[in-house]
Amino acid sequence: MSERRGLSPTAAGIAFFVCVPLVMAGVIPWWMTRWQFQPPLLDIDAGRWLGAIMIAIGLPLLISAIAWLAHEGVKPYPPIKRLITNGPFAYTRNPMYLGVVLSWFTAFYIFEITIDDPFIRKHIGQPYDDYMKNVPCWIPRRPRRAKTVK
Repeated sequence: MSERRGLSPTAAGIAFFVCVPLVMAGVIPWWMTRWQFQPPLLDIDAGRWLGAIMIAIGLPLLISAIAWLAHEGVKPYPPIKRLITNGPFAYTRNPMYLGVVLSWFTAFYIFEITIDDPFIRKHIGQPYDDYMKNVPCWIPRRPRRAKTVK
């Protein structure tokens, strides 16, 4: 059973992809960085490889979830008229969100290690290097000890 009003599920899926995840995970990061990469943080290329892997997993997951909804005759935005539990939706309730989050996190990670950290290190210097050694970048943890940065 197909949703009858407005765009077809296929056109709705394409419009959704262009207006939401493509803008969030492609246009905005490009606007911020123009894809100009700096040398990797601490000369570790692994972060870039991790990002490439996350994009390689996230983008096809997102596209397959949108395509699967169209295949089932459902638009990828509310109001969704029926439950889809097969295809990528058999593995996670939110394959589109997961795909976007993986791509978005990758864009933020690349921005952090290629632009943000080098900029702050250039302007702050050693205190920021010390801070980076003591405080994790993404996964919070309890501080080891209180330090005053001057």
